[in-house]
Amino acid sequence: MKRVFCFLLTLGVCVVLLGSVSLAKEEYVMKYSWNTQADPMKTSSTAQAWVFKQEVERLSGGRIKVELYPAGQLGDQRSATEQVKRGTIEVTDIASGVLASMYYEPLSIFDLPYVFSSREVAKRVLDTNNPFTQKIIEDCAKKTGIRILGLEPFGFRHFTNNVRPIKSPEDLNGLKIRVMETVPHTEMVKALGASPVPVPFMEVYTSLETGVIDGQENPASLILSESFHEVQKYMSLDGHLLAVGAILINEEWYQSLPEDLQQALYHGSRNAMNTYNGFGGLLDVIAIEELREKGMKIYALSPEEKRAFQKVARPPVEKWMREKIGDQVVDEFLNAVEKAEQKLAEETF
Repeated sequence: MKRVFCFLLTLGVCVVLLGSVSLAKEEYVMKYSWNTQADPMKTSSTAQAWVFKQEVERLSGGRIKVELYPAGQLGDQRSATEQVKRGTIEVTDIASGVLASMYYEPLSIFDLPYVFSSREVAKRVLDTNNPFTQKIIEDCAKKTGIRILGLEPFGFRHFTNNVRPIKSPEDLNGLKIRVMETVPHTEMVKALGASPVPVPFMEVYTSLETGVIDGQENPASLILSESFHEVQKYMSLDGHLLAVGAILINEEWYQSLPEDLQQALYHGSRNAMNTYNGFGGLLDVIAIEELREKGMKIYALSPEEKRAFQKVARPPVEKWMREKIGDQVVDEFLNAVEKAEQKLAEETF
């Protein structure tokens, strides 16, 4: 009888020990890829990545380890997006238009030109708690296998070129302007009378230097950090588009995580996006002054001059969007922008 009791006791201890092993909290490793340089004091994308890593590892109690791969080490934006979809990279930070052009066209709505009046309006529309953006995120995850962890305003994009100052749409006639491989950007540049030339981001400097293209368009902070001022004479502050960054995560991997780790990713990404937006705004202001000091001739368009650009550039892009992604998406987006504008106006003292 004693032997049976000892056997059962031993068996019980083994079961408890095995149970404790099965209940051990699993640890996860995630690769985070982006294209800009590794110095977090130079670009908001890199500053965001650093904060994302620290916050996610802290909030997960170390159960998620974030490995950072800057400067396109794992591939350009299109390649990284493909890898996130396949699951070979867990997370990447890209321009939202890249995902729109590859897998989810409704996301191109954020590339409607001359829509956002300020970073604050954009921040409110892009917030993951905004009903319009929330709907986009869930639909994208369902249809593509890619979840958008967050959308954030990178910075207003401005034209630069080597030929002449750009003060009116006519000044763009005949210029070869580098664009990302997205239809809204291409249609906008064509509407303004220039020739759109798709060039990978990592090749823009050389293409400007060799005259393959006359100009490009990017936020001021990127123009400075990538030294485009060395091969460009003129810059026009027209803010035709707001560059929107997107943190993407593989949906299957995300859904495999326990709920508490999903929460760690959600809150960590929001903290990181606050850094992205605030630091990006500061870098743009500093960049404009530094670019001027370095010899770029910078022209700030008046509100009337901007409206002239809007009148020419927006209708053909909006027409394409209505045909491609539907009136409902366009109307809901414009309604979200209008609500954000109204709410901000109500808060003005």
